[in-house]
Amino acid sequence: MIQAHNDAGRIALTVLAARALPEVRKVLVLESGSTDSTRRVAADSGAVLLHDASQLAGYAPLPLLFVDAGRQQRMAEALALLRPVTAGTADAAVAVGPATERGDAAGRLARRGLARAGLVLPGALTGECCLSSTAWSLSWPPAAGAGALPGVVADLLRAGRAVVPIALEAPRPLPRHGLKGRRQVAKALRERRGQPAVTRNSLG
Repeated sequence: MIQAHNDAGRIALTVLAARALPEVRKVLVLESGSTDSTRRVAADSGAVLLHDASQLAGYAPLPLLFVDAGRQQRMAEALALLRPVTAGTADAAVAVGPATERGDAAGRLARRGLARAGLVLPGALTGECCLSSTAWSLSWPPAAGAGALPGVVADLLRAGRAVVPIALEAPRPLPRHGLKGRRQVAKALRERRGQPAVTRNSLG
């Protein structure tokens, strides 16, 4: 699944690269209010367009791989997120950047909060991840904005599900979420505080 916003200049290569991978059954694009031709380019490239994240429910029996619209020719690298989920060794795999990249205030808060919940991340969350059907069900609906992925991980940790961080460099600089993003992360983590859970912390 590719979430895209004003990505007309890169979405075609990303969709075509994903479609070329034998492990990928469907390429979905969730387009959010673009003012350029992202929707048309994605559709012309063979993607299934989604209008709302709730439409992912129809595909949830399969593992859901979420990738950045800018991944383009580096799409195959994202399969590192898919492997532990399809192998059954994890319910979710999350991409983390290099340890030298601490991320913005929202990203640092997410790392601290998830460390308290039992998952120590060696780098900042990049936003890319893979969820099993069970993980999707346990974490739906997601928190808003920048709190979405930290909230998903927190939900899974609270449920005692296995989450693995995977070293995977982001295809473009991480977005800065600002004060609003920090508040979204804080709200997501606060609403999900609960019991410590068993996790898998090995870096893939």
